[in-house]
Amino acid sequence: MSEYQNWDKELDRLEAGKSQYSWDEIEELITDRLEDDKIDEQEFETLMRRLMDIDCEL
Repeated sequence: MSEYQNWDKELDRLEAGKSQYSWDEIEELITDRLEDDKIDEQEFETLMRRLMDIDCEL
C-alpha cells in the first residue's frame, strides 16, 4: 500500500473517531511525508483538503 493510501485510510479512521492520532498530529505527519518525498504535491493537496473537510465536521 502506498504512503498516500495509508494516510487516506488514517483519515477514514479520524472521521470515524478511531484514529490513534489527533487532527493536529495528522496535519504535521502528512506535511512531514511531503517534505520527505514520500508523497507528491498533488497527493499532499488532496489529503490536506480532506483533512480540512474533516475539521469542519468535527
